Amino acid sequence: MVVEEIIIYGAVQGAVYALLALGYSLVYGVGGILNLAHGAYYLVGVYAFYIITNMQIGVVYGYWLGMVIALIGATSVGVVSYFLIIKPLKEFHISMLMGTFAIAFFCEQLAIVAVGPKYYTISTIFKDYVNIQLHYILIIIVASIIIINLVIIFIKKFEYIKVHYISIFIVSLISVILIVIFKEKPQIVRLSVHWIIIIITSSIIVTLTIIFINKSKIGKSIRAVSQDREAAMLMGINADRTLMYTIMISAFLAGIAAILYAPLDVVAPFKGWPVLTSAIAVVILGGMGSVPGSVIGAFIIGYARIATDYLIDPVYSSLVPVIIIILILIFRPQGLFGKKEIS
Repeated sequence: MVVEEIIIYGAVQGAVYALLALGYSLVYGVGGILNLAHGAYYLVGVYAFYIITNMQIGVVYGYWLGMVIALIGATSVGVVSYFLIIKPLKEFHISMLMGTFAIAFFCEQLAIVAVGPKYYTISTIFKDYVNIQLHYILIIIVASIIIINLVIIFIKKFEYIKVHYISIFIVSLISVILIVIFKEKPQIVRLSVHWIIIIITSSIIVTLTIIFINKSKIGKSIRAVSQDREAAMLMGINADRTLMYTIMISAFLAGIAAILYAPLDVVAPFKGWPVLTSAIAVVILGGMGSVPGSVIGAFIIGYARIATDYLIDPVYSSLVPVIIIILILIFRPQGLFGKKEIS
């Protein structure tokens, strides 16, 4: 069952990382900012979700209300971090780096003071399990990846379009081989409905975000500022406001990741830091500011971590993002899909 578990858990992990890294990549692309408060957005979302779900207002009602409050809380912290630290210090990169770190540290300490240093858990309302043949799960995962690539190809606003055709071909080829193997020897897997929701919801949100960036007025402003800030400002685009919108989107996506993944993980004050490390690793692997690279890098790191858990030792799983950061910075600093800087 090891292969089956790696396939399923890797997809879940990759789906969550895609949400986290997509927002982080957008902020870097627009403002050139390494936002160390990104993990704090996730942390605030998780704790807001936990507090509301533990109020005596009904399990189902509390769960849905908790999701709404978590998204509002995460997005609000994003707005506060922009006006308090990022906007005043945007010309002073070291100061802004320390400022966003201070926000992340403050949120961690606030969680300890307000709720306590103990670990907590959130129970999902989607507790059902379904028995499904593994090759059907592969079809769902592969279809999600192919749809995202097709959307990028259809929009044709990113570079490396050929890479997406190649990605579809490779994913399709591997999936056909695996589907044939598992169909010949049917494997029945007991799959949580919550896992299915994570994969499907993440795929929908990522696809809608990519469409939003390329088709909406705000999205076009985000792309314009990320490509050439000075030229965008000469065209009448408010770069500061665009950066604020981008940080709000980034925090909102982190909040979605929080409410999806929190029931599978523990609620703890330190949880913002591994989230930040993983997001940075994904963005560096995919290419700083590259949206397609962030999505593909998310699944690479997701599967790498889960494979490490099952094939080596879970103790070493947390080292995977750090190792990837070091190797990429040494051998390909621009990442898989990033542009090489011209000095």
